[in-house]
Amino acid sequence: MGGSVFLIGSFLATALCASEPSCLEFRFIGNAAFAITDGVTTLFTDFPYQSGAFGYMEYETTAVPPARGALCLITHGHLDHFDPALFRRMKAALIAPPSVTVTIQTNSVIPFASRMSYRDIRVEAFRTPHGDIEHYSYLVTWHGLRLYFTGDTDSAECLLAMRDLDVVFVSPWLLRAVGGGRFRIDARRVVVYHQRADEPVPDVQRRILPRQGETFAVEARHEP
Repeated sequence: MGGSVFLIGSFLATALCASEPSCLEFRFIGNAAFAITDGVTTLFTDFPYQSGAFGYMEYETTAVPPARGALCLITHGHLDHFDPALFRRMKAALIAPPSVTVTIQTNSVIPFASRMSYRDIRVEAFRTPHGDIEHYSYLVTWHGLRLYFTGDTDSAECLLAMRDLDVVFVSPWLLRAVGGGRFRIDARRVVVYHQRADEPVPDVQRRILPRQGETFAVEARHEP
C-alpha cells in the first residue's frame, strides 16, 4: 500500500511525524535543497549550497533546521548545489560524485558506488548528463518510500525509466520535457525544485510547487 502525502504547515508536519515514527518530513530550503527527516536522521539534498549563486534562491542559515549526524546527498559540484567551504563547517556524512569529494579531506565521505547506504537510508546513483560536469541522479529508499532526485540533468531518460516512485523531485525544465501528455512519470507525487522566482511551471500530474520554508510530510509505505 502506498504512502499518503500531506501538504501541511511546519507545526502540523512535525506533530504528525512525532506520532508516526516512519513518517518523513520534507522542508524546502531553496534551489534543489530539501531537509528530510524521520525525527532521528536528516537527509540534506544538494545542500549546503552558496546562497544566491548564479542568480538562484538565497536562504538564511538560521532557517535551516539543525541536524546532528546528517547525510548530505549531492548531485554535482556547481555552487548552487554544493559549497565545500560551507560543508566543512557541518558535522555530516557526504555522498557526492568523486569529482566533488576529491577536494574534501574528511572521513565523513562515503565511498561512491552504484549502491550506497547511511544508517537506514539506501541510495542508488545513476549517471545523468548535465553539460560537461560529472552529475548523478539518485533513487533513495527510506522507510519503504522511494524518492527520486533528478538534480540538474536535462535528460528525462532515466527519470522515465523509474517505476513505483512515491515522490519525485524534478526541475521545471525537465518537467516541461515530459509534459504535454506525451509521457508520464511513474510517481505518486511530483515536486518541483530549482525554480526561479515567478518562473512558469507546467501543471503536470498535479505537481507540487513548494515555497521556501514550506513543509510537507509523507507516511511510510507499509508493505504487505
